Amino acid sequence: MSYIGDFAVGDTLYTKFTTVTTTGAPTVLAGTPVVSVYEDDSVTQITAGITLTVDFDSVVGLNHLTIVASGANGFESGKQYQAVITTGTVGGTSVVGYVVAEFSIEAVSALRPTTAARTLDVSAGGEAGLDWANVGSPGTSV
Repeated sequence: MSYIGDFAVGDTLYTKFTTVTTTGAPTVLAGTPVVSVYEDDSVTQITAGITLTVDFDSVVGLNHLTIVASGANGFESGKQYQAVITTGTVGGTSVVGYVVAEFSIEAVSALRPTTAARTLDVSAGGEAGLDWANVGSPGTSV
């Protein structure tokens, strides 16, 4: 399981995980597998907007997860989420309860861009680049 990041409401997340046998060999996630998402400490499973692709790109044991983290699908800002296998077997053994990814929605990053996917320009000396036309209520002249 891995933390895949802090995202904005409405983002589409992509991650992969591998299912293996007891010897460590990649193997198929079988038994009509389902991955659901839990929010914080809620016992309500989010299933809308979640797509699981087993044996992604015909690679045995490689599973691809797509999560559309929209408000309409039940995702909210300021929350932590865990993607969990809620139906499935590996080698005939249930793997229900395995957490395959964790992420947050606008809960971890202190600074978030106004425009999605923009980053803050920081010089080698640590100074932040500013757009003076976008400074609200400047107290001094430029």
